[in-house]
Amino acid sequence: MPVVIARRVWILLLIFTSILLAIADDDAYVIRSERQLADLNFMPTLGNGHLGYAVLGDAIFVNGVYNGEGGNSRRARIPNWLNLSVATLKYEEWELAIIPDSYEVQLRDGYFRWQFAYEANGLQLQLEQRTYPHRYYNRALIYELFVRCTGAIDPLLVKLNQKSGSRSEAFDFSSLKNANGIVNYKTLQGRTRQVEQPDFQSDLRTIFVVFSDDWENERHFEVAAGQEEFYYRYVITVDEKEEVARREMEEVMKLSSTELLEKHTQEWHKFWLDFNIQINGNIELSRIINAGIFYLANSLPSLHTNQPNGAYFGLSPTGLGRGQLDADYQGHNFWDTEIWMLPVVTQFNTDWAEQLFQYRLEYLPSARYNANRTGYRGARFPWESAYTGTEVINVCCPEIATQEIHISPDILFALQQHYALTDSTEWLCRVAWPIAQEVAEFLVSRVVDDGQKYHIKDVMGPDEDHSDVTDNVYTNVVVKTALEFAGFARSKCVKSATLPDIWLDIAERMTILYDKELDYHPQHLGYESDEIVKQADVILLGYPLQYAMSNTTRLNDLNTYERVTRESGPAMSWAMFAINFLDVNELDKASTYFQKGYREYVRPEFKVWSENKIGYEGSANFLTGIGGFLQTVINGYGGIRYRLDGHQSLMVIQKLHSIPTTEGFTINGLKFARSKFSLKVHANSTATLSCLEKGDLDIELSVGSRKYAISATFSINLDDNIAYLRTI
Repeated sequence: MPVVIARRVWILLLIFTSILLAIADDDAYVIRSERQLADLNFMPTLGNGHLGYAVLGDAIFVNGVYNGEGGNSRRARIPNWLNLSVATLKYEEWELAIIPDSYEVQLRDGYFRWQFAYEANGLQLQLEQRTYPHRYYNRALIYELFVRCTGAIDPLLVKLNQKSGSRSEAFDFSSLKNANGIVNYKTLQGRTRQVEQPDFQSDLRTIFVVFSDDWENERHFEVAAGQEEFYYRYVITVDEKEEVARREMEEVMKLSSTELLEKHTQEWHKFWLDFNIQINGNIELSRIINAGIFYLANSLPSLHTNQPNGAYFGLSPTGLGRGQLDADYQGHNFWDTEIWMLPVVTQFNTDWAEQLFQYRLEYLPSARYNANRTGYRGARFPWESAYTGTEVINVCCPEIATQEIHISPDILFALQQHYALTDSTEWLCRVAWPIAQEVAEFLVSRVVDDGQKYHIKDVMGPDEDHSDVTDNVYTNVVVKTALEFAGFARSKCVKSATLPDIWLDIAERMTILYDKELDYHPQHLGYESDEIVKQADVILLGYPLQYAMSNTTRLNDLNTYERVTRESGPAMSWAMFAINFLDVNELDKASTYFQKGYREYVRPEFKVWSENKIGYEGSANFLTGIGGFLQTVINGYGGIRYRLDGHQSLMVIQKLHSIPTTEGFTINGLKFARSKFSLKVHANSTATLSCLEKGDLDIELSVGSRKYAISATFSINLDDNIAYLRTI
């Protein structure tokens, strides 16, 4: 039955809503469009880490629930029974088809709404529809309908349509009877049809879907003559345990609309208080940045929930709300997580980063299996992983899984960066060291020693246009870095143990190709400097890997590869060109690539990213591109770096620059050593660093010859000098 709000309750709702809108009345946090997109791929994707869906799409997905064997594994699609929309309004003798006046993503409050207004012959009508995955009651997906009507002398008939899409290709659903004494909510049990890897998954996945109302396809409501407010709520809850899904439904349905929304928005407000980027003088760029942060964050698990979360199964390139189609990468996890998204996610909240690393740790046995079955020792993480952590590379491209071995040292590089940022020895020894030890053993078994140098043969680097190469320079440098970190972790975590000489020997004698005459790094053995490449590869040596080289060599790398990187490549390439050009003080080129890296990839209506530039096919809601773009702001123009200096953690602030087309910007919530900082970069490229929250580790700031102890109220103006924050 619909819920009709009494006038007093409705007034309270309006008051509360007006307060919320006043708080959120910041144009930078509202994305509006006057039309629904014909291509639903580029409608907003919403999620809460447990459930996700694209607005007006035909699919709901559950964290960690996949269907299909091996390379056919993909997120298991639930029909989108939440895809409701008012189709018509009937009053007296006329029937009005509903074409909303506006569609909005409310970024600060974390929901999508669409609105319609009509006025004629004394009738004033306002209709608002709202949808969101609840951030606190995170097993629940919410649809709400508000009708405000004055001047009606006859009943108003509302027709609500449900467009859930076709039957699920992944689940077999059956109805369940309600147990005695339990509210009579319609409940379906769904079982997937195939396991992903029989050796690691013995049973099919089971989910339970509970509905607040029992109807399909269409529903009619009557708003009585003289009734000024009408409210209807439709809720779906989903979990792998029936009692959890039922309990969530019962608790959600006890709440008023005000209470339900408040519980949701409180969690989003906490997020935005903990991390945000403020742009001065460019509202469009500010919206793109905030939308990117929102789309990336809403695929991550809620940190405060009504019922405990289960395990989190990783962050795929297009997020939790997508993952069935080939264009969505089936919801699998790649190096995208560690290299492109994690540097930003860690700034959002280090707990999220550690949940992503926990996924890697939990599937260390699968990585061992993957190494063993391909003839190597230790742990070899698969190029694509999903529910079981085994290789689930798309059946189209087995050679990628065979050759892109850099994902394993990429994970170690990300572990190193996280330790440098957190300075948590407990985490290092509990999570990072077990992974590092076994990946190091895989790398030892994968390299070839010619007596003078170590080589890595038959690989593919990030540039997937070149396969079966020897000594891809990115792969070799990240392997060198990974082995050095494995040695560091052992020295910190294993008492009275000697470091295996082989790890450091490989790191020291690893072949890093360098053309002395041209003063640049060839991408691989035999590479000719005019060969077209797919995406950033060699230039990643400067940032993010921070491989030591002269500025002239780095500039020559950039000039060489900018000429040959193909236009159809992904957005992250241009982000990396921007950051690296900033580091060598080529500000005009950096500006060109920074703007190229988002303007050609963001669909204007809802600021949803495409994998490839407009005009080329590619994945939608491309979080990998968002991650690269946000790194240009934080690590490029903000100049932030993390690294180890001996046994000390180090945060470096270097070569700050104001973002082009802006009047300065502020990053609030930068994380280092359990403390949080604000970095305000002024239009003249000077900056102010302030401590927002002081943790329990002692931190010292060095600027030139001056040193300062960081306190809870510390603030300092920075100029051209490089600033170093270090634990002491």
